[in-house]
Amino acid sequence: MELAFKRDVAAATDQWRAFWKGENTRPVVSAILPKAGVTAVEKPGYASGAREDYEPIIDQLLAWAETHEFLADAIPFYYLEFAADHFAALLGADLKFSETEPGGWAVPFIKDLEHAEIHFDRDGYWWKRTVEFAEALRARCDGKLLIASNTLVANVDALAAVYGSERLLVSMVENPDVVHSALTQIDQAHQEILEALSVLLDYPRFGSITRHGMYNAGRINVPQCDFSCMISPQMFREFVVPYLAREIRRLDAVEYHLDGPYAIRHLDALCEIEGLDVIQWVPGAGQEQKDWNELFDRIDAFGKGQIRGGGPEHVKNLWLKYRSRKLFCTLQAGSRSEVEDCLAELENISANKPDERDG
Repeated sequence: MELAFKRDVAAATDQWRAFWKGENTRPVVSAILPKAGVTAVEKPGYASGAREDYEPIIDQLLAWAETHEFLADAIPFYYLEFAADHFAALLGADLKFSETEPGGWAVPFIKDLEHAEIHFDRDGYWWKRTVEFAEALRARCDGKLLIASNTLVANVDALAAVYGSERLLVSMVENPDVVHSALTQIDQAHQEILEALSVLLDYPRFGSITRHGMYNAGRINVPQCDFSCMISPQMFREFVVPYLAREIRRLDAVEYHLDGPYAIRHLDALCEIEGLDVIQWVPGAGQEQKDWNELFDRIDAFGKGQIRGGGPEHVKNLWLKYRSRKLFCTLQAGSRSEVEDCLAELENISANKPDERDG
């Protein structure tokens, strides 16, 4: 693969390959800096293309890539998603948009879960728009940058989006067999949508990348279950784990999105799922300043990787601290030389101070 906006993409993909094998000698590092001497253009905002014309968005995207440097293992990409419930829209839900916030949410449309027929709606408006935008992006961006698919927010998150959270909670208690039947249909749709995206975005040729910039030469996505904050560990194991496990088996690499303090109680069950590589923690509104080091330590103790970020010293300290080699860091740096110095020091840590890193 060659990318005009990332001339050293071969070196970056080698780093990513070693990362997923646990053979990397430093963290995978993403550093994106404005080019000197030019006016930097901002990347198109989240959910661009849901309602707007495509071409101005692509113009801005290419201008953003042209005016930035993608250093270390950063790979330029565009995230094609219209809403957090984009996956639910591919099941037939309509999307309602905020006039003040980017993106939108699904409008529940299933009234009777017992007789519901949930499937990938290939003839639906939102799949057709996804295809149209992806084709427009690829026509101008192939060989320059990558296209990240929408996040496949499946399992009970998708069911809550198309049926309603309160009604789903009641059904889990009163009619669990019907819930499992619906989740099985959503799981089948997940498989079909993943296959369709693989063709649409040509994963065999380009590989795939997540919304956070994590790359894999095969198939990668970001499984999640934000609904988990409303259910007990027992219900999580019954209604979520089996379907998450199936989603994960279809992927070559996995970055799990763990969102909010009430989701932490499911960490043990999550980390028992084979193939879950990395956990991306989001504290939730009002929780950002809390010290989450105990959670980070637990994740590392389970042998799972993490997505973290900070300046060079912080990144070096993280690499020294954690045993898991699957550490992806967004590096906050002011210059190319600062990035290069940091990478050299990270390599030096592994080469000369393994005792410090391994405890």
